[in-house]
Amino acid sequence: MRYNIYPPGFEGQTVEVVTSGIGGKAKLYLNNQEVISKKKQPMILRRNDGQEVEAVWKKDSFGIDVPNVIIDGSLIQVTKPLPVLVKLWCFLPLILIFIGGAIGALIGILTAAANISVFRLSTNITLKFLLTLFITLAGAGLFLFLASTLHLLLQ
Repeated sequence: MRYNIYPPGFEGQTVEVVTSGIGGKAKLYLNNQEVISKKKQPMILRRNDGQEVEAVWKKDSFGIDVPNVIIDGSLIQVTKPLPVLVKLWCFLPLILIFIGGAIGALIGILTAAANISVFRLSTNITLKFLLTLFITLAGAGLFLFLASTLHLLLQ
């Protein structure tokens, strides 16, 4: 998904955050050019006055949701945070971490990330809840299938 942001000092320039779906890494674009940084280094942006400023990501919700960005020391909110009830609903599959070991953790994290991606879509709220219910049930079913298959193979 693409999110336009409007940091101070960049008036008239296009600044976008682009995410690539479930658990994908966010990318920052300035005037349709991807801002690339070296590992563990901040991104460098050029403001309208020619001054170079640093930009770093600030992750939220265990790094699953769309991150915010800090540009020149100012926190820029990319999207509105999801309500607490929605986050609890989306993170419900994380229970598999505690009961399912590594397989449960993998399926729980992927299912929670898929649920959050659904709630970032611009569609009916009822449809979002139904779709995330289906995703959660499918994740639980996949976990049960894999766990029982692994149990049978190890006997």
